[in-house]
Amino acid sequence: MKIINDFNIKKEAEELGISIWQAPSFLFLMMGIVSAVVMIVVYFVSKNYASPEFLIISEFVIVVIILVTGNMIITNMEKLAKINKMKSEFVAIVSHQLKNPLSAISWDIELLIAKYKNNLEQRQLDIIKKINYSNTVMSKLVGDLLDVARIDQGNLFVKNEKFNLEDVIKKVLIKNEPLTKTQNITIGVKSPEVIPPVIGDEKRVEVALDNLVSNAIKYNKKDGTVLIEIKKNKKDLVVCIKDTGIGISESEKERIFDRFYRSEDAIKKETGGTGLGLYIAKNIIEQCGGKMWFNSKKNKGSEFCFSIKLV
Repeated sequence: MKIINDFNIKKEAEELGISIWQAPSFLFLMMGIVSAVVMIVVYFVSKNYASPEFLIISEFVIVVIILVTGNMIITNMEKLAKINKMKSEFVAIVSHQLKNPLSAISWDIELLIAKYKNNLEQRQLDIIKKINYSNTVMSKLVGDLLDVARIDQGNLFVKNEKFNLEDVIKKVLIKNEPLTKTQNITIGVKSPEVIPPVIGDEKRVEVALDNLVSNAIKYNKKDGTVLIEIKKNKKDLVVCIKDTGIGISESEKERIFDRFYRSEDAIKKETGGTGLGLYIAKNIIEQCGGKMWFNSKKNKGSEFCFSIKLV
């Protein structure tokens, strides 16, 4: 099945945004077919013309075909690599430029509420809250795009520090309280009596956990449940977030950690999103020395787990 997926030329061309004949898999396949055909022709012809000159010319033709096709593959891959690098740099620059004005808007809103709250009508306060919410959403999107650009460029810096995972979970639960109430979701935490400290980047692990918990809430069923379970192993802690939501179909499981990928059911649910949360979360956990995996059944829920090293 993996070999079949690797040679799905149409899918590869669509993902890369190029025509089928430019796809590396197509060129590689054509190189193999042409080389095989030429060698078969040479074999049969050489039975009647067994001269050394003919064999040398035939071998030379085969080598030229392989070199030309190989050069086409390398050229296309270089173009794709350059385009990908330019895109990552562009995203990083634009995101960085957007970050400063968004931060300024946030500070101005806080100042406005702190100084003039008593002089504002309720309707005006409601409008300010909506502006603040939209600004928060935009700030998160910009932060996600910056993280994606850093991951693509291999520049995602993570600290190696000791921290308490229980504190991170509490922060994430507080952050997701409004969403939990809107969806009427019940969240539970199951853990050992004493949770030992772990090693990693506390702020980035918080981002990863927040992405997993918010997904478990957003893609859950109304009045559903979310369980955060912590298990202790010899060398690490395993954190699992289990929901009773829409689940993931078998055909979409292999792409669930791809950047910008959103399942059809997630799009139908109209929850909004960019398809970056799981991509970022997985890369953060792996940069911290852990692993991330999941189990899911369509219409029955999902369970996303990750490991993080103990001190």
